Amino acid sequence: MQTLSISEYGFQYMQKCLEYYTENCACFLFYVMALIYIVVKGSRREKQIFLPGALLLLLSVFNPVFPVVINSLFDVNKEYYRLFWIPPVVLLTAWFAAKMIGTVRGAKKWFTAAALLAIVCISGSFVYKDGYIRAQNIYKMPTEIPEISQMIHEDSDVEYPRVMFEYDYQMLIRQYDAKILLPVDREGYINAVTGNLTMEEINAEENFYNRLLAVVALNIKIDKEEFLRGLDETNTEYVVVSTANNMNEYLVDAGLTLTGQTANHSVYHYDLKDPVLFELPDYSDVWENY
Repeated sequence: MQTLSISEYGFQYMQKCLEYYTENCACFLFYVMALIYIVVKGSRREKQIFLPGALLLLLSVFNPVFPVVINSLFDVNKEYYRLFWIPPVVLLTAWFAAKMIGTVRGAKKWFTAAALLAIVCISGSFVYKDGYIRAQNIYKMPTEIPEISQMIHEDSDVEYPRVMFEYDYQMLIRQYDAKILLPVDREGYINAVTGNLTMEEINAEENFYNRLLAVVALNIKIDKEEFLRGLDETNTEYVVVSTANNMNEYLVDAGLTLTGQTANHSVYHYDLKDPVLFELPDYSDVWENY
């Protein structure tokens, strides 16, 4: 996930994931209520269907220790929360609600249905709780994204320029423009902004994108020659930062040229010493054989 890290929250990671997606973990509590009902009043067949899987989930996916242990073996930050969609939680809670309604008759049935509906509504998060926010454009992203993209393509001599952005725009730009390449992937950026990037990693003779992260993401004024080396090694031609970023002067002093500005961002260009042209793989020959 972009906003949560197992290394940051530890045993609270699972709870934070549930809160992030269900606001107050009410859906999970509803799931627990359904399991209690099955244990107390469920038929033998219902117990055979639902309880083994539930026990496995409570020992694994919903066990606070489980993601910490798994993360020590594999990096599961970006995949773990997807497990919440795999378990039959929604199926069981829907079955439980239908079961409750089916056990009563007459006016009580309507009252039970209304009560369950109210629980679902109250336990969630109203999509318009902060008011209706109209998208700035048809792409549903900041207007400056298309502006920056156009500015870069008009200035660049290559079709696929590589650009270093600040965190927010790093996560958005390729949703709009797939022809803009990035020097660092999402996991590398998250590793930096969550405080896990060390000076040893920044100065190491590998993963030169860490030098870019140090400057753009962490505002660390490393040796300018090392920063420029990071740009050359990653073939990064442009750097985009907000006008409020205190590294603007550093970028100019390092030798980058201000190409243009939007209302809130500055676009800097760097003349690569030995630029490498990116070419999109041509698979036309492969398709012709079919």
